[in-house]
Amino acid sequence: ASGISQQRNRQRNLWSKVRRFIMARLSLTVSVAVLGMLGYAAGAPSKKCDECAKEKDDYCEIFPNDHRVCDSECGFEFDDATQKCWIAGTAPVIAASDGNSAPIIGGSGKFRYQYMPDLLIPPAGASTANCHGLSIDADENIILTYQGMNKDPHCLITWKPDGTGGEFAAKDSPELCQGTPHGLKITTEGDGKQYLYHANNAQKLAKTTLDGEILWIREGNFGQNDTCLPDSCPNNSCKCTNGGKTLPYIPTWFATPPDSKYMYLCDGYGSDHVYAFESATGRYMNKSWGGRSPAGLHPGAAAQSQPHGLFMENHGCTYDPRPTTEPHTIIVSDRRNMRFEFFHYDPAGYETFEWYKTVDMGAQLGPDTLPCNMRMTYGSKFDPAQEGRSVVPDLNGPVAVLDSNHKVLSVVNVSVLLAAEQQLHPHDAIFLKNGDIVVATWAPGRVSYWKLLPTSDEE
Repeated sequence: ASGISQQRNRQRNLWSKVRRFIMARLSLTVSVAVLGMLGYAAGAPSKKCDECAKEKDDYCEIFPNDHRVCDSECGFEFDDATQKCWIAGTAPVIAASDGNSAPIIGGSGKFRYQYMPDLLIPPAGASTANCHGLSIDADENIILTYQGMNKDPHCLITWKPDGTGGEFAAKDSPELCQGTPHGLKITTEGDGKQYLYHANNAQKLAKTTLDGEILWIREGNFGQNDTCLPDSCPNNSCKCTNGGKTLPYIPTWFATPPDSKYMYLCDGYGSDHVYAFESATGRYMNKSWGGRSPAGLHPGAAAQSQPHGLFMENHGCTYDPRPTTEPHTIIVSDRRNMRFEFFHYDPAGYETFEWYKTVDMGAQLGPDTLPCNMRMTYGSKFDPAQEGRSVVPDLNGPVAVLDSNHKVLSVVNVSVLLAAEQQLHPHDAIFLKNGDIVVATWAPGRVSYWKLLPTSDEE
C-alpha cells in the first residue's frame, strides 16, 4: 500500500509541474499579446520616446550621417533637470561663467564675438524643444518664438536689450502656440504700434500684439490653389496628401515690408510657393509665385543651375531696407539650393514678385551650407553706420557676417564652439543695436548671446 501511495504522490507532483509549466507558457503568451497591442514588439526595448524624438525623421533626412541621432531609437530625449532636449544617450552640459574657464570666442578680424553663457536664460518652466525665430521690438527687447513641450504652454519669450530678465509673453495661448511655432517677424504699422506675425508649421498663421494676444488667426487651407500637379514634387521631394491630390502646406516665414499693406508668406516645408496676404486682416489675395525646383531635396552641384523663382525650401523671407540693394526688395532663403534669391515687390499692390538677383552661398560657405535667413537690421532699425552688413545662420553649423556685397567677413562656428552644449544647428540670428549677435538653434533648441569684441585701430 505504501508503494502505491508513493507512486501516486510522484504522479501528483509530475502533473503539478506540468500544470505550472503550461500556465507559465500561457501567461507569457498573453503578456506578449498584450504588449503587442500596446505597441511593443517582442525583444524590442520598452523605452518610450518622448516629444523630443519628433524631430528625428526630419533631422535624419537633412543630416543622415549623424549616427548619434539616426542610429538611436529616439534620436533626442528630454532631460528634466535642464528642461531641454538632448541627443539621446549624451550627458547634459550647461556652461556658466565661473571666472576660471577660458572665454569662448569665434569669428575673425573686426568681427570677433565672445559667447556669454549667463545671458538669454529662459524663464523657469520653459521647455525649449526647438528655438526658431527672433525679433527685436522698438525698445530693443529680444523676442524668441520656440516650440515648447511637456507642461510648457508658451511659445514667446522676451528678454531685456542686455539679454537679462527673460519672461513669457503675458497673453500667448495654446491657440497660438500649439503645433510648431516657426517664423516670427515684427512690423511697425500705420497706427504706430508694433505687431508680430507668426508662421506655424502646423498650417497656422497669426497676427498678435507683442504680448501674444491674437488679432487674427488662419488655420488650414486659406483659399490657395492646393491642387497637386505632376511637377509639384520633383524627384520625390515631397508627398501630396489626400490620395495625391493636395499640395503639402507647411508655412515657415513671413516677409512684412513696412511700406506696404501686404505681406508675403514662404511655404518653405510645403509647396515652396510664396503667397500674398493683406496684413491687417490676414486675407489671402489670391496671388502666388514659385514652386519646387526640379533637382529635388539634394541638388548638390546642380543647385546653382536651378531656375530662378523656383525653390527647394524657401525657408526665410526678409524685407531688405538697405540702400545697397535695389529699392523694394524681399530676400528669400532658398535653403537646399544654397542661395538667396532677390525679388522686387510693389509697395502699392500685391501683384508683383519679380526675381532680379541671386547670391550663391555654397561658393563661400561650402557645398553643405544650408542658409536659413539673412538679417540686416541692427536692433529694431536699419543702421547706416553698419555699412549694410548682414548675418546669416547656417543650419549646418556656422553663423556668417556678410558685407553689403554679400561677401563673408567673418564666421562664428557655433556648432563647433558650443558642441558640448549641443548648440548645433543655427536656425535664426539677429544683430542687436550694439552689434552683438543672438543665435537660435534647432534640434535641439537653444539660444545664445555673442558679444562683439573691441578691435584695435590696426585691425
